[in-house]
Amino acid sequence: MHILINGGTGFIGSKLSEHFNAQGFRISILTRNIHESDLPKAATLIDNLNDAETSYDVIINLAGEPLNKNRWNDRVKKVIYDSRIQSTQNIVDYIKTAKVKPNLLVTGSAIGFYGTSSSKNFSEDTKPAHHSFIHKICADWEAEGMKASEYGVRVCIIRTGIVLGKNKGALAEMLPPFKLGLGAQLGNGKQWMSWIHIDDVVGAIDFLVQNVELAGPFNLASPGTVTNAQFTKELAKAVKRPSFLKLPDLIVKLLFGEMGEALLLKGQRVIPHNLMKAGYKFKYPTLEGAIEDIVYKET
Repeated sequence: MHILINGGTGFIGSKLSEHFNAQGFRISILTRNIHESDLPKAATLIDNLNDAETSYDVIINLAGEPLNKNRWNDRVKKVIYDSRIQSTQNIVDYIKTAKVKPNLLVTGSAIGFYGTSSSKNFSEDTKPAHHSFIHKICADWEAEGMKASEYGVRVCIIRTGIVLGKNKGALAEMLPPFKLGLGAQLGNGKQWMSWIHIDDVVGAIDFLVQNVELAGPFNLASPGTVTNAQFTKELAKAVKRPSFLKLPDLIVKLLFGEMGEALLLKGQRVIPHNLMKAGYKFKYPTLEGAIEDIVYKET
């Protein structure tokens, strides 16, 4: 099997490359940074999809500017939006003209598709709670990816939650202050945090690749969703440090602006209904097990 990963140098993409390479699959990575020395050596690197003299069985589209890299303003928002929409349009344009089309497109999205709520549970069939900047990104991103189905390609949309893993992902920024006893609850701590261990991100995508009858949206979030207060308590417990500090809403907004309000003070309780219905078994269904695994690997 030949798999192309767009965004294959990121946290999720690099883990997928390692995983599928270990299975003996042929891996190609679409990247603009083709000459960087730390790129995967086992993969074929390409910087222009139209120059590729080959075909792909599966395309996994993960490219996009990180949401939390910079404080949001109109320019940053445009970069975040365009990086997802344009890269997906390029993939679909390639599929449209390809003589041999892929069997599957796995294309990225996020749980921000649902908006935010302190009371609702969101499954793949739930309508969004409200429209926002993050919802618009996800909705338009998904719409572009779904166009590949017009050319006979199976499309799976992955709405990914907060990804936890060693050295990268959300915990990379959280662990250092927590280890110093400076971990803090954000706001009132009641906002939901729908998280997923990186091993389950990889496992779920592999599951979608292998099960050819599956298509449509899939929530990549653990069934063990917790509030920010619960998350803070569990992480502090894992590193054996106190967690009595709290950052009020006002401080979070002053430090991070609109980005902080949208990503840190608001949340959504997301249920991976379609994955569980299809038979996927989470390796880390509880936060305690996920954090213990990651903290153990850090030491």
